[in-house]
Amino acid sequence: MSKRLGNVIDPMEVIPETGADALRWYFCINNPEASARFSARLVREAAQTLILPLWNALSFFTIYANLDGWKPGSTTPGFHSRPALDRWILLRLDRLIDETTDHLEGYRTTDAAQGIESFVDDLTNWYIRRSRDRFWAAASETRDDKESAYQALYEVLTTLSRLIAPFTPFLAETLYQHLEVSVQDTAAESVHLEDWPDPSTDRTDEKLEEGMQATQRIVSLGHAARNTHGLKIRQPLLSVTIVTTDLKLREVVEPQIEILRDELNVREVFWAADRSTYVHHEVRPLYPKCGPRFGQQMKAVRQALDSADGDHLAAELDQKGAISIHLDGEQIELSAEEVEVRLIEHEGSATQGDRELLVALDSTLTPDLVAESRAREIVHRIQVARKTADLDYDDRIRVRYRAATELEQALDAHRAWIARETLSVELVRQENLDGGLEISTIEDMGFAFAIEKSRP
Repeated sequence: MSKRLGNVIDPMEVIPETGADALRWYFCINNPEASARFSARLVREAAQTLILPLWNALSFFTIYANLDGWKPGSTTPGFHSRPALDRWILLRLDRLIDETTDHLEGYRTTDAAQGIESFVDDLTNWYIRRSRDRFWAAASETRDDKESAYQALYEVLTTLSRLIAPFTPFLAETLYQHLEVSVQDTAAESVHLEDWPDPSTDRTDEKLEEGMQATQRIVSLGHAARNTHGLKIRQPLLSVTIVTTDLKLREVVEPQIEILRDELNVREVFWAADRSTYVHHEVRPLYPKCGPRFGQQMKAVRQALDSADGDHLAAELDQKGAISIHLDGEQIELSAEEVEVRLIEHEGSATQGDRELLVALDSTLTPDLVAESRAREIVHRIQVARKTADLDYDDRIRVRYRAATELEQALDAHRAWIARETLSVELVRQENLDGGLEISTIEDMGFAFAIEKSRP
């Protein structure tokens, strides 16, 4: 920006469009010592990393708490008796309080803001997403588990209202008024009159923290492998194999194996130490780097690399930062900048990883797996229609549909599950459907349906 060129943006003109908190947050998460662009669009993008996720978290909590009539004040269960997911988010919260306090006392505002941003991502994209079924479950069936989930999310949101108060004061106040002032007579008039939070001194579980972090890493690699091979997350797969020689990794991840299975949408999880079953390495010369050095010997360099053990060369490169080959009876070294290492997958595998960890998905699709994927797509279409119709979370519906033969077979095989997921009291095939249809395709096959709220 340049005042001379007339392309300066007045921040006061951005506020009516984005809100004051969004503008404040933009400046908090961007390092003031580094050059940065500024526009209303960038401010809106900054808001999407904190303000919108926290609004959604507040909305989620409020909807389910109102449905169940939940109020704070119940006896807090013992920490180690609570579900692992609740213990993990509370441990993350304690760590966030410590780190944010330390950063602010050291005037490292950007580090503090980025830490909060990372925590909110874990909260919304891991904890809440993984806990949805717990909040939805009937209280009579999972009373203790549900109470623990409510208390954990309530503690996280109320503590966050204090932690974000210096950064986004209006959002912090909204959280505080909704969650505390509205239900507690003893609450202060404003969050800005509350004490700064302290971390709990009696909560600790390093193995759980390590295990959940490792699980998230494995899931991220698994999703990357799916994306690379065009395998949608709704497509179930037979198995995933986690290839590592780190025995501690398996020890800390094993307790989270159900989360891993569900996140990767696989039926079985295996462990292995030998990656040669799934991938091998090929090392190729980089001609722009090697050409000037070897000239007409480049063909011999390529042949020497092709005839060598690619896995051995890749390991040598990791350990030494260079590899040795024999060229015309002489041993020469090639640096990491002079070669390219390619990971070659074996047929039937979709892989992603590094030298320490490899995640290998079995990409073989059986008719059973394909049918389940189609059932999941049907559920997705109906859920979108529910949202478009602005139905309440607990509204039951009736569904009339017309589907291609393959989709009809998938629906029949998973009819009970589809009905349960979509709260459908009736799934009726009807060839002659009239108005109000949702018409879509699933794998280029026709699927038309209509929903209506079920009357008691």
